[in-house]
Amino acid sequence: MKKHLLWRARHLSLSLLAMIAACCLFFASSLPAQADTVRVSDPVEVLNVQQVIYEGSKLAYPLDVYTTSTFSGTASDFVQRTVSAHLTSKQLIVIAIDVAHHYFTVVGGSQVPLSKSQYTAAGQAFKNAAVGNHFTSATLAAIQSLETSLQSRSSASSGNGGMLLILLGGIAVLVVLGCIVGFIRRLLGLGGRLAVAQPPSGGQKIHYGDGRDNLGGGVAGDF
Repeated sequence: MKKHLLWRARHLSLSLLAMIAACCLFFASSLPAQADTVRVSDPVEVLNVQQVIYEGSKLAYPLDVYTTSTFSGTASDFVQRTVSAHLTSKQLIVIAIDVAHHYFTVVGGSQVPLSKSQYTAAGQAFKNAAVGNHFTSATLAAIQSLETSLQSRSSASSGNGGMLLILLGGIAVLVVLGCIVGFIRRLLGLGGRLAVAQPPSGGQKIHYGDGRDNLGGGVAGDF
């Protein structure tokens, strides 16, 4: 009997540790990623690459910037080409510029928390600053617009995360107290058999319909 209760106590401790670890993992995954890469491919040589890299490094997500003068097609074709050729990660932001046709696109992976209106705002910022073919200034303006949008999302998420943390903390305290009371009742012979917790069922995977599950949003246009 004593060995059985000791096994129950050990099992309870492991369950509580697993729950705490799961909560820590959840909050760690909720934090915005730090940009580990800014890559610029500028064969047309219209950008100040160092300035673009410096500004892009402020983003919380990796950034790729491409320029071209050899693309053939419409603005819509240009964004599709950018997605299929360059959007290789769910957390990646891609800016592409066709200096010959004056096409511009900015797209992001499905884990980049930006709406289409926020991508559009970045495109408008580029267009406003691109007068006179000032491609570096225009690219910096687009990146700064993305920074502002991501910071606003991060601030909102932080507020929601704080409330969620308080709620989960309260639930965890109640669960721990309930487990302690149940264990004491079991130890004193006052309770019935301990119920076995059933694992939560897995959620359904979201499919974004692009074949690689990367596309989150974006905008195409001319300037």
